[in-house]
Amino acid sequence: MTAAPRLLVARRGGLGDALLAAPLLRALRRAHPGANLAFAGVGEHAELLRALGVADAALSTEDLHAAARRGDRGRWPCDAAWVDDAALAAALPATARIVAYEPRPRGRSPLPLQLAAACGVTLCWPDDAALAPSPPPAAGDAPIVLAPGSGGRAKCWPRTHWLQLAAGLAAAGRALAVLVGPVEAERDDLRAWPWPTVVTFLADLPLPVVAAQLPAAAAFVGNDSGTTHLAAMLGAPTVAIFGPTDPAVWAPTGPGVRVLGGGDPTAVVDVAAVRAAVLALG
Repeated sequence: MTAAPRLLVARRGGLGDALLAAPLLRALRRAHPGANLAFAGVGEHAELLRALGVADAALSTEDLHAAARRGDRGRWPCDAAWVDDAALAAALPATARIVAYEPRPRGRSPLPLQLAAACGVTLCWPDDAALAPSPPPAAGDAPIVLAPGSGGRAKCWPRTHWLQLAAGLAAAGRALAVLVGPVEAERDDLRAWPWPTVVTFLADLPLPVVAAQLPAAAAFVGNDSGTTHLAAMLGAPTVAIFGPTDPAVWAPTGPGVRVLGGGDPTAVVDVAAVRAAVLALG
């Protein structure tokens, strides 16, 4: 009996980078039914994709790079690999078919489409971006989740705007939860902000737990960030607030996504526009 082919996709970077590679993984699984598909990235991000069923195994790109530096070839057996760093080939079997792809955008189409094209793979777009079936309508008392953080400071909507948004949504009778990620806990802990209303904090949660809770939210509001991509790809109604980055490339994909702003580092999206977009989601 022929062994199932072993495939590996490596993508360094943050949570958003891993999630934007998920459509590529879905397309590879469709093209190679029965294959064992591994994803290498930041450990917890790779584990999330494994937990969501996008990959069969989770590896660390840090471990792959360490093996490559040692010349430990073949440490991770695979038959074919798509890697965002050609140096990783030194950690893979010499017999493996290796495609080194460019992870940075080269145009203004959605990045998952660009990644797939660089890897010679065809997506079913946007269906391949879905991480789960569309969730049922949120319960009447479900909170709106606010996620003011992002890995890049320049992508963050101002603190004063988040606080004004919270006040406006609370005045409309909406319950609020604030997502606190590891970066926010270290850099500018959202739990210390002077919130104008009572909020629940979603803090110190493993990524799979966050992923399990987001589809039940009445809506999700976030910057151009990994958690915004996660919410959208899980089917949560999502408002994404963009600043300097280009939504044509980086916008989250999902059935109920509204993108505001983008492409202008000097422009700041108006609070009233965000509030109206959130309330319009239901």
